[in-house]
Amino acid sequence: MKRIFYYSGYRLTIFHWKNEKCIASFTFDPSDKGIEKYKMYLNATENTPVRFLIDLIEEDFNKENIPHVGPTDRKAIVSRLIDRQYRKSKDYVYYNVIGRETTGRKDDIVLYSVLSNPEILEPWLIPIKEHNISVSGIWSLPLLSEDLFLKLQKKDNNILLVSQQVPSNLRQTFIKNGKFESSRSAVVNLDDATIGEYISIEIEQTIRFLSNQRQIGFDEKIQIHIICREEDLNEIQMRCTDTAMRAFHYYHISDIQQLLGCKILSDEKSDYYSNSLYSYICASKILPKGHYGPNSLFKKYYDQIFSTMLYSISILLIIFSFIFSLVNYTEAISLKNETLTLKHQTESINRAYESTLAKFETKLSRAQMMKSSVLLAEKIHKQAHISPQHFMTSISRIFSKYQIFNTEITKISWQQHQSNDLPKNNVKKKMIIDYAKPDIINQHATIGGYIHVSKSSLKQSVDKVNSIANALKNNKSIKHVKIKRSPVDARSISSIENETGSDQKNNKNSDKNKGQFEIELLMLGKES
Repeated sequence: MKRIFYYSGYRLTIFHWKNEKCIASFTFDPSDKGIEKYKMYLNATENTPVRFLIDLIEEDFNKENIPHVGPTDRKAIVSRLIDRQYRKSKDYVYYNVIGRETTGRKDDIVLYSVLSNPEILEPWLIPIKEHNISVSGIWSLPLLSEDLFLKLQKKDNNILLVSQQVPSNLRQTFIKNGKFESSRSAVVNLDDATIGEYISIEIEQTIRFLSNQRQIGFDEKIQIHIICREEDLNEIQMRCTDTAMRAFHYYHISDIQQLLGCKILSDEKSDYYSNSLYSYICASKILPKGHYGPNSLFKKYYDQIFSTMLYSISILLIIFSFIFSLVNYTEAISLKNETLTLKHQTESINRAYESTLAKFETKLSRAQMMKSSVLLAEKIHKQAHISPQHFMTSISRIFSKYQIFNTEITKISWQQHQSNDLPKNNVKKKMIIDYAKPDIINQHATIGGYIHVSKSSLKQSVDKVNSIANALKNNKSIKHVKIKRSPVDARSISSIENETGSDQKNNKNSDKNKGQFEIELLMLGKES
């Protein structure tokens, strides 16, 4: 439900609109008794936002040319204009740019409306504040006439819209090219004239005023649309007749109701006038942004909008969370069923495998053994060249190349060695070769003999053993060489150098004992 508080300067009329139907209306006088009833109404009715609709003689409409500037600067210029003429009305101003000059500086043409006496609203606004009721906006009835004109679907350039909202006031609004230009309110006095005569006189005065203000030319034709009660229609038609420069169009309340698509209570006296029609237009505004009023007056309404928006968002989040949870729950059930289905399929496949391929299990179990045997045979075949014969041939080439004389080889030991390092001295266990391993099989050997020390000095014998070891080291197929025994025992170098040849001649029979040597080596299996 929307509540429209219509105020014409004396009485306050409240309309309750529910969709397109006016379900109730109340009227309050400005007397003490009327204000008391008004407070009782505010206390008894539902606390819904209020929309004020004013139709006051104190409302002025003016045009002003200002420099063509941006919105912020334009607002500042209009504020200075209002401060000069309407100092008390800075919060009750509405302005709009309606055009621009075509010559000179090409200034903007601004139409602004001002409520010159805003204190007139205080008797009705104070009780609203006391009852903590929110106000969404204050609308000007003359400015809403443009919306009513659009419903008439007229395309004439000059339109004068005449309506009587209450018995004591007559409102005349001038619309040019579909846009609001000005409005005038007059007090109805029927002591000396009928309603038709009075409206005819007021229309002529308004047209002369518009001509003097150069809003219309004296030779321009004007279309006059009169909205009146059905019982006044004949009287008005008799007094307001068409002329060369005037064309009259008549509507009664029910005609406008049909154009607007609303339904007004017919058993209320206030519905005989146009105030109820304008209250519907005000209630139909989607965006509740009025023309007048300070922001402090609308603060409670904005807070309600914000709280309602937060509440709506929370409800949407709850709904979304519920839907999301429901989707996840449904998906979880679907995945669970799919998992069970896959599990059953897996069990079925395993049973089929066991029943179909069980007879091949014995043969398949031997496949790895057969593969290992084949690989072992291939490796043995590849390692066939690793033999003592090949080793002896390689050593003979080395010794013949370096012309080693006065040397007797008395012992050669050879074995396959599955490692890249010499065996440790304290390991005497025979190396076991595992042909299934990927490790390279090398050749480990020990060469023993003696040097004829009787034909040379002991130092020369030691040098010869070292030269034999170096010859072996220089061969690319030999990885490690180690002298395990030298021709002489460990003595100081001076003792060896001072020993003479005569001493050795006396010990010819001791060559095998003094000149013994032993060399350990590791020959690569691939290179041999």
